[in-house]
Amino acid sequence: MEPLPGGVPTIAGRTPIACQNCANAKTGCDKRVPCSRCAEKNLPCAARFARRSSKAAIRAAQASAASPGPPLVQSPQQMQQPQTVNPSFMEIDQASTKVEAGKSPTVVEAVIKVDSHAPSEGSPKRSSPPHSHVSPTEFPSPHTRIESLDEFIQIGNEFVGPESSYQDLLVWPEYSMDLEMYPSTMPLTRTDMSMPAFTELSDMSGSEPMTASSSRGSIHTRGTSIMSSSDFDNGMKSAELTITVPTDSPIPDFEVVIVAEGAWNLARCNPPMYTGTCPRTAIVHLECLEQKSKEEGTWSSLEKYLDQTDWDASDLASVVPLTSRTRDKMLAITQSFLHKALEIHRGGINGYPKAGYASPGDFNFIVLPPSRILEYFLRSYVRSLSVYYPLVMAGCVDPNEMLQNNQASTLLVLLMIAQGAAAMPMAEARYLSAGLTETCRISLFDIVEKDVELSADPIALRCALLFIVLGAWSGDKWLMDIAMGQRGMYMSMLKHAGMLEPQQSMIPAFNSSTSTELQWRSWLQRESQNRLVYNYVMLDQELSLFHDAAPLFAITELRCPLPGPEVLWMASNAEQWLAGIQSVYGCTANVNPQLLTAPSLTPSLYDLFQDFLHDSLPRRQGNLSPQQLRLILHPLQSLLCHLRQILSCFSDVPFSRLNGARTVTKSSTMLRLEEVQALLQKWYELTMTYYKANPNCPITRCNLVLYHLISLNAVTNFPEVERLARREGFDGSYWELSLRYRRCISQREEAIFHCGQVFRLLRLMHNNRRPSWWSAAMYRATLILWADSISRLDPNFQTDKRENPGTGSTKPVAIDQVTPEDPAVISYLWSGDGEAVLTQLDGSTVSLDKPGDVLVYAAKNIEAGFSSRVGDGIKRKLMTLRNNWSVNTMGAPPS
Repeated sequence: MEPLPGGVPTIAGRTPIACQNCANAKTGCDKRVPCSRCAEKNLPCAARFARRSSKAAIRAAQASAASPGPPLVQSPQQMQQPQTVNPSFMEIDQASTKVEAGKSPTVVEAVIKVDSHAPSEGSPKRSSPPHSHVSPTEFPSPHTRIESLDEFIQIGNEFVGPESSYQDLLVWPEYSMDLEMYPSTMPLTRTDMSMPAFTELSDMSGSEPMTASSSRGSIHTRGTSIMSSSDFDNGMKSAELTITVPTDSPIPDFEVVIVAEGAWNLARCNPPMYTGTCPRTAIVHLECLEQKSKEEGTWSSLEKYLDQTDWDASDLASVVPLTSRTRDKMLAITQSFLHKALEIHRGGINGYPKAGYASPGDFNFIVLPPSRILEYFLRSYVRSLSVYYPLVMAGCVDPNEMLQNNQASTLLVLLMIAQGAAAMPMAEARYLSAGLTETCRISLFDIVEKDVELSADPIALRCALLFIVLGAWSGDKWLMDIAMGQRGMYMSMLKHAGMLEPQQSMIPAFNSSTSTELQWRSWLQRESQNRLVYNYVMLDQELSLFHDAAPLFAITELRCPLPGPEVLWMASNAEQWLAGIQSVYGCTANVNPQLLTAPSLTPSLYDLFQDFLHDSLPRRQGNLSPQQLRLILHPLQSLLCHLRQILSCFSDVPFSRLNGARTVTKSSTMLRLEEVQALLQKWYELTMTYYKANPNCPITRCNLVLYHLISLNAVTNFPEVERLARREGFDGSYWELSLRYRRCISQREEAIFHCGQVFRLLRLMHNNRRPSWWSAAMYRATLILWADSISRLDPNFQTDKRENPGTGSTKPVAIDQVTPEDPAVISYLWSGDGEAVLTQLDGSTVSLDKPGDVLVYAAKNIEAGFSSRVGDGIKRKLMTLRNNWSVNTMGAPPS
């Protein structure tokens, strides 16, 4: 209700409400001071105001923030802008927004104090008022439940200085002021309890910390409208008004991204958050990209990083330099893509006007990094991803030629840039990658919707492949979910386009009149299509492995020819290709054409796996290529996944056979499991034959990591391991722990061996050439070792595992250093002789008897690799798990 004429006007956006006397009596109030009812009854009367702001106040604050004038509220500390601020010497004196379910956000002014011991030159010394200092221990614990809004506000008021007013709350851009926007179970604080409330920020990127803007706990849809922080940020751009989420990562991240980590579809070792209570993050990435485009010197730290980079000769030759025309065209198309993405996410409240822009500040634009940085990102893509997903012809990317085609080609170049930026340990590169990924996702879906024929276009499907890789390993909850959800759609498009069907031999006969150039072009087109299919097959195997799900492709569907030899694919012209044909297949001019169409020359994966099962691989092929060996893992993974699902259905209590009827028994399933393990051993022997001849092959190392992870699934039940970590159905007794351990790990020594080999092989990989999932591989091996270590809390563990503990050797066996052929490993596997240990980066050893030390070991190894959002999230999850189990809550065993 609006106040009556002559009553109390709205003050600073605050809406007057009934006085306390009228509210208690549940009668009407004219909101005067004093009101007519209190005046008649001679009662004391005081004005009261609503805690939530009115929509009119929000619109007024938006208009004020968009105006060229000064910001609404500016403290003396904010007016003194230091010229340079080193984040390493910053400390946060007061905390920012903390939002709990259904409760109004309490906002506190953030004041940054520069350490007087290391002031920057020309910067004025600043300090905070004595009343504003808050120690990290004063923040509410995430496990503390705040029962009422008044209680929450009382906690927040401990941090508000006496000069703060309600008007300060209106200009804060963190969250919308409408209470209905927040779900009832949104977490109050960060997920990692091992970290201090605020830590020093690394100055490696030179960029300011980013805040969580425009985030809500609503479900991500294309048409959902959202309140954007860009309407408020004119006076809020300086580093002094930003709060970095507490993290020990060298790269600061958004709070909503870290909060959403609890709802990941993998690495679920802690109590989960579900999608309905998860804050949105996609708009945060888009607005970050938009905000960065409006700032000066956004990419200067990236240029400084490149100046310190040692260039490889192969890297320099892998990308054709951008022309000015190509860059202009890319910028214009990217601009339209960004507008479409922002319009979808902001549609409704902050949608674009139909005719022009309301003000110059409403114009949204994107500024891509300089051409030199874009070329570096493309080289990073070739170096980090195309090794494992070989789709770059001749190992060289020519963006000038690609952008001459349709919009899908531009999307492909942008996704390549996003992938290359994701593999770069810089904050600006991470923000660019996430923003471009979401932008390209929306535009890719849009162009396929508008032109259904693009569902069979190899370029569009290649874009989809790159998006799935980017999204699945982005470390962003929503991108991970959408990538995993849409992979089935794009794989179905691939199948319905007929790309999985058998084809005629692609080996040309040169006795025809067709020119070599035309034959080469025709071969390239078909080879690109077949490589695209089997890149999807490899991606399907990897995602099913790390998500503990069955692969989507069936081996009986994969009838198209396998990729041809790399020497042909890497040929840059028809002459080189012809020379490669003659070296691989011999002179084909006088060969019988029937021999050229033999299945052995261009087998499919179905044919190859048949030969593998029957132990009849063609003799003339010799050693299989690393890519072919990797593809054989797909049906092996599928076999093992189905067997594990059947085994999980058997109860621990044996059932008697009814009426003599034949039933599937656990013993018969275990027998089939042993057969799959024998096939895995055969695969390992074939791979080692190639690896001994090519010890530095990165694809073979990647294959071996996948082999050990698949072998772990044969001797462990990883979903059960994660359930134990989350304490699901766990009563804390030693008896229950022993029972759960048998469900988690069936063969202890073999499981420990495979975990150690995963660590060893990952260490052998170059930091900037590791596959996108390397941190998830380390997570799986770590959690299995942690489960084994937890089981040792049982006092009866040693006597259960060894009948004669005095006879065994306690010589340490560094499972992450020795090769499988080492005699110490063989003795450990066959007789349990020795004590398995891990090796730290400094050479010291870590015993497997201490669960917390195992988790710290993994966190340090992840930190030693290149920084990525998914790696940082996994590291936080492991440290949270360590804190959750730091107190021994095990009960006494039952009598």
